[in-house]
Amino acid sequence: MSANPDPNDPASFNHRFVLTRPSGHRYHLIDQPPLHWRGDISEAPTVLMCHGFPDLWYGYRYQIHAFAARGWRVIVPSMLGYGDTSKPSDPAVYSYRSVAYDLDQILVECGVPGKVVVVGHDWGGMAAWRFVDYFPHRAICIACVCTPYQPPARPSTPLIKDEDFVRKYAPQFGYQLYFAAPEAEEELNEVLDLFLQPMHSPNFRRSKGQPEEGKMINWVKEGRLKSSIQKQIAARRDGKLPHPPPEQELDYYLSQYRIGGIGPALNWYKTRNINVQEEKEANLPIHFPAHVPALHLPASLDGALPPSMGLAPGVLRAFPAGNLEVKILEGGDHWCLQDEGTRDKVTQTLGDWIERVLSGKWKPTDGTTTSKL
Repeated sequence: MSANPDPNDPASFNHRFVLTRPSGHRYHLIDQPPLHWRGDISEAPTVLMCHGFPDLWYGYRYQIHAFAARGWRVIVPSMLGYGDTSKPSDPAVYSYRSVAYDLDQILVECGVPGKVVVVGHDWGGMAAWRFVDYFPHRAICIACVCTPYQPPARPSTPLIKDEDFVRKYAPQFGYQLYFAAPEAEEELNEVLDLFLQPMHSPNFRRSKGQPEEGKMINWVKEGRLKSSIQKQIAARRDGKLPHPPPEQELDYYLSQYRIGGIGPALNWYKTRNINVQEEKEANLPIHFPAHVPALHLPASLDGALPPSMGLAPGVLRAFPAGNLEVKILEGGDHWCLQDEGTRDKVTQTLGDWIERVLSGKWKPTDGTTTSKL
């Protein structure tokens, strides 16, 4: 019999390390056993959860707690470049294909021989979608928070410079150009506490009140984040921006990002054309695996990943089998997994949907089902 972890205490979770082959990457992960499980743990329903940037495994703490209480084993790696996981310098090993193979090997090393429920958010969302694309036999179902599915590159897909791609097709990813720039690592490390505070300080988020749509959309534009960070650096050097007061959640994030700095995690932003090339070579199917039920849970105030991205015709065409559901979280933003106002609803929605799949009650529909929460 296992004790359920305390979301406020990172040490209460079951930490372990595995080595993936053949990459040789050392992964820190949470391997949380199901509460009150009495049989062989390899037979328990298993949920694999992938986090994004600037996040950690800890961003799923409320969901780990809830899912373990439902009787599920929960495996949450610190993704490549984060925390105590390996931090290679070559962006190529952060590609979706490379990470998918690592995720498969994590399951092997954890003694999970069969299929799992896959959950993702942010970069972890795309890693989750592509894990299912590359390893469809490994997935029972998939649920992604915020991150919509993006069809794989086709053999005819051209390689485009990141700047041209963002300016022509995805202006909401303007901030990503800064994260991929050479100066970003040093600048972000200098004001790391101020950078992480809006995402991972409950006190800060409380003081700002409810997210505002205009502000969320505004900051993602090219140049806005870079300008903000550089202003913070100047003010900090002038003694005008003190360090935030001690706070459990923010302090834990800072402790983990100070293990090797923020630079390794930024490699995820340098992989777009690497992913395109690998997907062209793999010639992945144009349709998402029909046997895998899929849930996309976007947040209405997510400026980088607005719900409209997941409802684009090119995305919906990838699900002709009727195996995609979209549930839009009204009033939520990108950090809805942790935010005090939304996390319970998100956790309940994910858990109930997964339960419906595991119990055999989920059925495909004639088209994509869209609803609001």
